[in-house]
Amino acid sequence: MDELLSMLNFMGMKELEDLFSDVPGSVRKKSIGIGSGLDEHQVVERALELGRRNSTGMLNFLGNGIYDRIIPEAVNYILSKPEFLDSYTPYQPEISQGMLQSLFEYQSLISDLMAMDVTNASMYDGYSALGEAARMAYRINGKKKILIPDSTYDSKLSVLKNYVWGLNMEIIRYKMGNDGMIDLDDLSSKIDDETSAVIVENPNGYGILDKNVFAVKDIKKDAALIAYVDPISLGAVKPPGEYGADIAVAEGQQLGIPMNFGGPLLGIMSFKMDHIRRSPGRIIGESVDSNGRRAYVMTLQTREQHIRRAKATSNICSNQALLTLAASAYLSILGSSGLKKVALLTIKHSRMLKEKLSAAGIKPYFNTESFSDVMFRLNREVMEGLASRGILGGLKLTSLIKDTSLRDATFFTVTEKTDAEKIEKLAKALEVI
Repeated sequence: MDELLSMLNFMGMKELEDLFSDVPGSVRKKSIGIGSGLDEHQVVERALELGRRNSTGMLNFLGNGIYDRIIPEAVNYILSKPEFLDSYTPYQPEISQGMLQSLFEYQSLISDLMAMDVTNASMYDGYSALGEAARMAYRINGKKKILIPDSTYDSKLSVLKNYVWGLNMEIIRYKMGNDGMIDLDDLSSKIDDETSAVIVENPNGYGILDKNVFAVKDIKKDAALIAYVDPISLGAVKPPGEYGADIAVAEGQQLGIPMNFGGPLLGIMSFKMDHIRRSPGRIIGESVDSNGRRAYVMTLQTREQHIRRAKATSNICSNQALLTLAASAYLSILGSSGLKKVALLTIKHSRMLKEKLSAAGIKPYFNTESFSDVMFRLNREVMEGLASRGILGGLKLTSLIKDTSLRDATFFTVTEKTDAEKIEKLAKALEVI
């Protein structure tokens, strides 16, 4: 008590309430409407009551960013090891050789997957990685115009706007064609000498594997090409490095990370070596110690906790180190042949979904190849009807892109887990809803 009075006297105050005198009493003393407190047993009972509202075991045809993939049990075992699970950002990296090697292996695996030169130690999620990529493009060329497809979801666009707002960058949408792929004529007409970056998505927001991404490098002029990709799809389709991407970003949740109410997620970012000094986050490298033994180091760490904030390329704080370990374990366990099998199974199931739903009178919106998310023409609302039959699905495009002209577009999503029996159950349910 004497210490408290001493501190108050030092500040010229007499009692603790004086510290909060600037805050109106009506705010400080206002009831927050949660009732009286509960004891431990009552809290447990309340939690159980809420838990009983959950439904488990439903067939899942939802996706559009978060996907229900098979996760090898070995991934969870590796993640549960305390030396990884309990570790934190290695501020004294020479002490954390195991964690640094894990990050180094992750960077190597993702660079191979993307066919890019360099991968950083991770970003928060795919959307923030896209925002960081746009800022990186500005550091590369100093221009302020960004082109992005009009199939981009509002949530992704909102994050991008937040990231570039302080740079006064202009975001312009370009059109998709009648086949659901990039309208190259419209894109070309909007590229000029002030264009900082052209963003492409593959698969795009309509779920389509967009072959037109290969033509963008020939029309982008001096703009940076940023590719937002699905990492699982790269088991079957060409990676962004092969169609001239300067920066490639992705959401890594599908690489051994459960859906878990939408998080945590893993932001993946790869880029050309020419741009390494303008990249955000950290990069782990391999060196030798004073005895000539292999040692892993933070080769680059241009974030605000390591250098002056004005010189930092990003203010990202902790990265997703544990989730990079999940991705590394997942990719290592599957190998290139396993990843290819998962990707091809996904494409096979998307084709099967189109066939079965077409037979039920529900036609695909486009005749082009889809990956996980398949868009259909469906005027009626089916989500609640499906849920009552134990099926999750029927997400409307208008819930993802408010101003879309495709008002009757509805998504159903497949993965390698979505076999013929599950698709048949969905088709039969849609026939009677």
